[in-house]
Amino acid sequence: MTVDVRTALKSDADQMAELINRIIAIGGTTAYRTPFDGRKIISEFIGPELAICCHVAVETGTVCGFQALLWSDPSWPGEDSLPSDWAVIATYVDPETHGKGIGRALFTRTAAAAGDAGVRAIDATIRKENAGGLSYYARMGFEDYRSGEETVSKKYTPV
Repeated sequence: MTVDVRTALKSDADQMAELINRIIAIGGTTAYRTPFDGRKIISEFIGPELAICCHVAVETGTVCGFQALLWSDPSWPGEDSLPSDWAVIATYVDPETHGKGIGRALFTRTAAAAGDAGVRAIDATIRKENAGGLSYYARMGFEDYRSGEETVSKKYTPV
């Protein structure tokens, strides 16, 4: 499998929406419950105000994964707020391509972007039943730092 990892473009949004919608339909691995369309992908992942980067993994013209990194929201009204120099990561890989190095390839690019942006730590908050996600982030070097009723928060410190 030859996968190209590059910066996500607005023209990738519809394929990214199809991918995340398949993951939402399966259930158990994302907190999202409502399907996405291309506009929502752009506003949530490709071009939000707090964006640091968003990368896609593409194989033979098809998006098979994407990863977004955003600065933590200094206005977050809920529990578990993060320092302003932390970022939040989100990773989505086509379930049919798990275990083929796509997540690692995405994270290589994202970690470099985090370092360039001066991110002090990256937060990944994962649902407890998402064994694959918990394992993935541990393999990438994330360490547990907080646990809630339904989630585990892991952090990574860029070099």
